[in-house]
Amino acid sequence: MARGLKALWCLAMVLLVSNWQHWARGQATSQVPCYFVFGDSLFDNGNNNYLTTPVKVNYLPYGIDFPTGASGRCSNGLNIADTIAEQLGFNSFITHFGVGSCSSYLDGVNYGSSGAGILDETGFLAGELFTMNTQLYNHKIIVSRIAKQLGSEEVAKKYLGQCIYVTDMGHNDYLNNYFLDTYSSSKIYTPETYAQHLIETYTTQLEDLYSTGARKIAVFGLIRVGCMPSNRQQHPNELDENSCAYKLNEDIQIFNTKLQTLVKELNAKHADAAFTYINSYEIDSDVTNNGFKFTSESCCKVIESGSVPCKPLSIPCADRSEYVYWDGAHFTEAKAWAFGKRAYKRGSPQDAYPYDISELVQLKLPKNDANIANHAQL
Repeated sequence: MARGLKALWCLAMVLLVSNWQHWARGQATSQVPCYFVFGDSLFDNGNNNYLTTPVKVNYLPYGIDFPTGASGRCSNGLNIADTIAEQLGFNSFITHFGVGSCSSYLDGVNYGSSGAGILDETGFLAGELFTMNTQLYNHKIIVSRIAKQLGSEEVAKKYLGQCIYVTDMGHNDYLNNYFLDTYSSSKIYTPETYAQHLIETYTTQLEDLYSTGARKIAVFGLIRVGCMPSNRQQHPNELDENSCAYKLNEDIQIFNTKLQTLVKELNAKHADAAFTYINSYEIDSDVTNNGFKFTSESCCKVIESGSVPCKPLSIPCADRSEYVYWDGAHFTEAKAWAFGKRAYKRGSPQDAYPYDISELVQLKLPKNDANIANHAQL
């Protein structure tokens, strides 16, 4: 009992000092003490800059609208993870993990890595990447640092349990694995069995994240990869009425359906945690694209037709706020904001369930008790 009271007192002091530091710097207090990001190129904020890989975008015109220029984000400015951080009240960018040298980790860390996937073999042809397993390993390094700084693992767990975690994984397991002839996965698995293989691996990873103290976890589904300019150009004879490569979208929707079931199962198993599904496929829809130029051409000039990266030092479109896609696969900052707003505060019940991120912030979770009834039903 005394030990528990001591841990709560220590945690209260940590949060008090954190809030005082924000006030002293003239900043508003964030809605949660920290925000941790796991993901691929939609969320990467510069981690690949530190890795031996050609999959990095630390050159103009990337970052043309970002305060410090080309940062490694696959965007002209902010990405989705950045827009969520801003809506959570963080007045500075969440630090990237880099090569483990980040020091301002109490506000959270972004572990995202362009080209990375759920499977370790995904993207290995592109050199070094922080796969989901690697990102979890990196997170454990940060958790140990937080425990050391706060004085104990118990205090750290209570602190981390109040934070928001987002994870956006699976795109590259299709784009840079299953859909490529250089991989054998499409010969080994049907779309159904491959999605199940990904889900089984992802289940272990999300359980691993839970074991580190994560309790409020937003799991993002996959966007409509068949609508990316690069894939529309590569599959001109396989386009549906929306001019998207329908077969690619059908395959990833199998994964999305299974992911929704997984979120429901994790909520039933862990009554002291809240997992929620962000319906990226729904958010990345024609409705969201209203007001944007949704074409087979991206805002920046890509290296060649059907490719993803912007041509270095090329001049992008002038009306960047009107385009859905910045390059062959990634959103403009304007689209990232449209997307991030619906993930944070859903525009319809289909956008996120059982909670959007703003609801996840406010949620009061019960303590871990085997006798506690399930707190959330999908």
